[in-house]
Amino acid sequence: MKLFKIILVTLLATNLGNAQTECNPYLPVDKGTTWEITNYTAKGKVTGKVVYELTDKVENGDDITFTVKTVTYDKKGKEIFTNTFEAKCVDGKFDFDMAFKMDGGALKAYEDMDVQVDASKFDIPDLDSTPGTQLEDGSLTVNIDTGSIGLFKMTILVTDRIVEARKSLTTPAGTFDCIVLSQKVNTKMMIKIQGASKEWYAENIGMVRTESYNKKGKLMGYSELTKLSN
Repeated sequence: MKLFKIILVTLLATNLGNAQTECNPYLPVDKGTTWEITNYTAKGKVTGKVVYELTDKVENGDDITFTVKTVTYDKKGKEIFTNTFEAKCVDGKFDFDMAFKMDGGALKAYEDMDVQVDASKFDIPDLDSTPGTQLEDGSLTVNIDTGSIGLFKMTILVTDRIVEARKSLTTPAGTFDCIVLSQKVNTKMMIKIQGASKEWYAENIGMVRTESYNKKGKLMGYSELTKLSN
């Protein structure tokens, strides 16, 4: 009986340890996987797309670092910008690098210039997170040395982030079980733009849909997952 208790306690401790470090990433987990997000106007007209590829996945114990390549295309299918960002599972918690929110179209004109990016983490909680849960703010600052023209700066601040619900969502790529987040978004690039967004994320997939609103709450456009392939 004493031996049985020791084994039981050991198994429980092991399971608890696994539960603490288990991470369900909001990204595909197989290296080489590609997926596509198509952007639309509020009326459903295509304005462009972004193609993603999981180019690297490095495991260090329970921690995992994902590297994702993004290629932005305009509405005619012309490639206009390429970028990379990282996402991590650390101590059972998943978060993106805010660089994944960089607007490739807006930065096209500066691709041959010296670009410095300062990106914070952007955490996404478990699917079972309680509606109303508040999340940490995110920030992204891009400094571009344009030479004779001077320094160009773009900032994105994501605040008042909150868990809204857990819902099923169907897109051209399939049906997904998602966590729904809402937040305020303040962008400054020449002028300051205030707005808000709502985002749907699925585990082992990533962003499935996002909706952008102006400061008066009017839908300005949306994006959704349209292709997913290994």
